Formats: sequence, C-alpha cells, structure tokens
Amino acid sequence: MILVLIMVILMMIFIVQSIAFITLYERHLLGSSQNRLGPTKVTFMGLAQALLDGVKLLKKEQMTPLNSSEVSFLLVPGISFVVMYLEWFTLPYFFDFISFEYSVLFFLCLIGFSVYTTLISGIVSKSKYGMIGAIRASSQSISYEIAFSLYVLCIIIHNNVFNFVYNFNLSLLIIYIPFLIMVIAELNRAPFDFSEGESELVSGYNVEFASVAFVLLFLSEYGSLIFFSVLSSAMFFNFSIFMAFTIFSILIFIRSSYPRYRYDLMMSLFWFKLLPVSLIMLCFYAVIFYY
Repeated sequence: MILVLIMVILMMIFIVQSIAFITLYERHLLGSSQNRLGPTKVTFMGLAQALLDGVKLLKKEQMTPLNSSEVSFLLVPGISFVVMYLEWFTLPYFFDFISFEYSVLFFLCLIGFSVYTTLISGIVSKSKYGMIGAIRASSQSISYEIAFSLYVLCIIIHNNVFNFVYNFNLSLLIIYIPFLIMVIAELNRAPFDFSEGESELVSGYNVEFASVAFVLLFLSEYGSLIFFSVLSSAMFFNFSIFMAFTIFSILIFIRSSYPRYRYDLMMSLFWFKLLPVSLIMLCFYAVIFYY
C-alpha cells in the first residue's frame, strides 16, 4: 500500500515536470515554424523558462468575482486537474501499478465529466465572456463526444477487451485520422480552439481565473495533451515513446499551420461527416470480428 502511494505521488511529480518541459518544447516548435528562436536567454538555453513562468503565474493576485462563491470558484480548476490526473491511470503500463478492469469505460466517464468542469468554470466566474466561452465549449464537446465514444468502441471491439492494450495493427490504423481529429477537438486545440478564442471571447471560459486557479487549468490542459499523445501511441503504435513524441509534435504544428475553423462548419463536420463514418466503422468492425 505504501509503495502504491509513493508511485501515485511520483506520477504526479513526473506529470507536472513533463508539462514544464513540454511547454518549453512547444514554444521552440512554434518559433521554428515561424523562422525564429524560442526561449534561449533564461539560464542554460532557456531550460528554466517554464519554471520561472510558473512561479510568475503563482505570484499573481487572484481577484474573486463579486457575486461568485470563492470556494466553488477555486474548486472547479482543482477538479479539472484531478480529472486529468485520473486519466493517466487508464493507460496500459508495462508493470503492475494501479490496474483495474473496464478502464476504457472509466476513461469515457472522465472525458464526459471534463465537460462539466469547463461549463461550471464559466458559470462561477460570473462573467459574460466566461459564460459564452463555456457554452461554446460545451456545445463543441457534445458534438464530438458521441462520435469519439463510437471510435473508442471500435477499438474495444477490435481488441475484444474493455482495457486499453498496446498493439500495432494495420486494420486499426484506418480510423486513426478521424480519431486524431477527435483528439484535437477534445483538447480544444487549434483549429478547434473555440472555448479559448482570444480574438472573439477575451480568453473564453477562463477569463476571470489567475494565479493558482489558472495554473491548475493550464496544467490540466497540457497534461491532457501529453496523455492523449501517449494514449494514441499505445493504441495504434504499440506504446512507442517515439510515436508519442511525434504525435505531440504534429498537434503543435497543426496549431501553427491552420487558422481557427468556423464554428458552424465544425459542428457540421462532427455531426454529418465524422459521426456517420464512426457508425459505418463500428458496423464494419462488429461484422469482421464477431461474425
């Protein structure tokens, strides 16, 4: 029991540490895509830039909105971080850690629950910009989560198990591209970053959050980004660390390459294109593997 507790604490430390260096790597990638340098001045080659940025954020003053409950206002970002942290326990690790059956269903429940943290964070901020951002993010989540669940169900049927298992199979790669689009939408990354559209919404649902609350939202967002990169590598590329790194780099380059999608076109893409494709693929896998 003590060993498991130590592993849980170490896992949290490693996740937070990886987020620090991943943000630094993202800034270098975005800089290279625009033919400029990333952070290079702080300490040796800018390695402490992410750490000092985090300290600067923590030192900022948190102003609680006038008509908002201080407890609920600060609790929602914490819940968002906990949900991101629990997602990591659904991965198929190489060793016996905290493993349980039906981890795929637990993962889908966490994905569905993460929508409520976004929605409630906009409500408790008592800001019209935060409310609009939360509503748009929730509408976006509803539009893709049905198709996303069906694609995950295709993976369940293919593997014939309710746990995530790492393998490489060409018959599963045919759904990787639509799955990647769903992951981008789940992460609220460009070109589907409507919940944080700075040009229209003044930073979206998190406009009133600062200091510790914003740090928790930031950690949950980038922790989910790393998690889905590792999860995609586990499900499609036999848990290759190189492929996880490559998938993360692709997500960053997509952000630097494509402008924000139009909102109605995004809803049309998910409801009228990817959802029918997911139903067709579900029937295909069911027929192939069960008949």
